[in-house]
Amino acid sequence: MEPYENIVIGNFLYSFGLAIGQVSTADVRPMCINLLQQTPIDRALGDLMFANAGVTRLLEFKRSRNDSDKEETKRTILSRVLAGDTYMQAISREIHWYIETSEDVASLVSRVVPYLDFAEKKVVGTTIEKFTNAAALDAVSMEIDAETRAAYEKYVNLVAVSHGGLQGASGGLIVNYTKEHGIRYVPVSDIRDLLLNHRLVREVYFKRIQEKAIEQDRENAVMARSRGKSLTREIERDGPTYER
Repeated sequence: MEPYENIVIGNFLYSFGLAIGQVSTADVRPMCINLLQQTPIDRALGDLMFANAGVTRLLEFKRSRNDSDKEETKRTILSRVLAGDTYMQAISREIHWYIETSEDVASLVSRVVPYLDFAEKKVVGTTIEKFTNAAALDAVSMEIDAETRAAYEKYVNLVAVSHGGLQGASGGLIVNYTKEHGIRYVPVSDIRDLLLNHRLVREVYFKRIQEKAIEQDRENAVMARSRGKSLTREIERDGPTYER
């Protein structure tokens, strides 16, 4: 029996993290990575979205035996929205991907192609393993400029509009790992904020760490003062103790 999409997604996320760890030579950049499946914005955007300073990807996972024509309808509408706009079509083929999986003789068979092209069987795709490694390398080594990031944001909004608009909202998480602090999470109130300039994301991230450290210092100071007052009262009550 073929594994369900959520099983494939879970293993993709695990493998993506491993791949990033293997190609990282320094502290890992803050990464926004969020499973949208079964959230209010799943239908408008897709199953999974991740982004950092070097990469943005919007992914749709499907099993080959899934006969639903829902995805083909969404693709057709999106193609019409992008008709004549070669720049946005190029952006789409860079960040928006369709991952189809099936099982064959106890091995996972995968086909990864740009979302716009998944209905074209002649389009040469890649495998989920190669796609994962390539995305991890981009996430570690590339840097997206402000103009490109603005185009990414525009495209994601076009996807949402072409699929009927965002119904409701979903928060997300920024995750970062350093040797000093380990894993840290910072929530964002809207998944679309993942396309913010990641310099600002880093500033927000470190600002929250700093605020947390200041708050901890204040709590420690209050506890220290409280212990000092308790000791003073005890001395006043019992008198000082003298040793000979």
